[in-house]
Amino acid sequence: MSGTALVTGAGGFVGTHLVRYLKSRNWEVIGCDLVQGEGIYKCDISDDADLELLLDKVNGITHIFHLSAITFVPESINNPEKCFEVNTLALIKFIDHLIKRGVKSTFIYISTSEVYGIPESLPVKESHRLMPQNPYSISKMAGDLYCQFVYKQYGFPVIVLRPFNHSGPGQNERFVLSNFAKQFVEMLMGIRENILYVGNLNVERDFLHVQDVVRAYEYIAMKGNLGEVYNVCSGKAVKLTQVVEILKNITGIEPQILVDPSKTRQVDVPSIYGSYEKLFSHTGWEPTLSIEQIIKDLVEFWKIKISQK
Repeated sequence: MSGTALVTGAGGFVGTHLVRYLKSRNWEVIGCDLVQGEGIYKCDISDDADLELLLDKVNGITHIFHLSAITFVPESINNPEKCFEVNTLALIKFIDHLIKRGVKSTFIYISTSEVYGIPESLPVKESHRLMPQNPYSISKMAGDLYCQFVYKQYGFPVIVLRPFNHSGPGQNERFVLSNFAKQFVEMLMGIRENILYVGNLNVERDFLHVQDVVRAYEYIAMKGNLGEVYNVCSGKAVKLTQVVEILKNITGIEPQILVDPSKTRQVDVPSIYGSYEKLFSHTGWEPTLSIEQIIKDLVEFWKIKISQK
């Protein structure tokens, strides 16, 4: 069984993978983003006129995957006003238009595990209290709670997802796994001295391959329960020192490691990993790709991308 989907943020990292995956599963997919692309409408959903034009084109869709967001934490710290405009106010406007039009499409809101902040217990379950630590996670928490409100208040058909860290081919080098992989590939190709610039390597994170993430999104679209919140995670904690060791093994490079203050956070979560027990119980989804596979795929991606320059 498949459906007809609208994907906002379709030109982004996860959006690109989601559109490709859904099409491979025989979904009809309409994408929108700030920049027009192949099969992607140019649309700023914070703009009333743009939003109305988009909604005129998407009658009969079964699912809306709302991925459009500012997702880079330092960017949210540097410009919190823009972060809230994009992540919170545009979401409220979008949902308001859908409710007024009587749209019955299932709305899948992509929140974030960052809403949990510093966990009080591990693994983190969906019932864990929300304690966001930065403007990005605060803005996403507001959207997360607003979606739960409109479900209870108006019966708006929404499902909230809280994905943990994820990576894979195509991810921007601002994010840690992609950044480390790119640095190692540049060393391997002789265009960077053998120095790895890092932030805090002692933190532990829960990493998923982007392919597992988009597969989870489809599982939830087809089998998830309206009004529910689901973690999307691996259920395992990986320390960044382990990531560096995997990259050393793949590339054969033993770099000097230097701390770059620009890669550290003033407020950081020492360790977090989630539970996907609820998601598995409701849909049967579970992760299939290892941290080693994520890193191998990133290394191959950067080899190709850098060689094309």
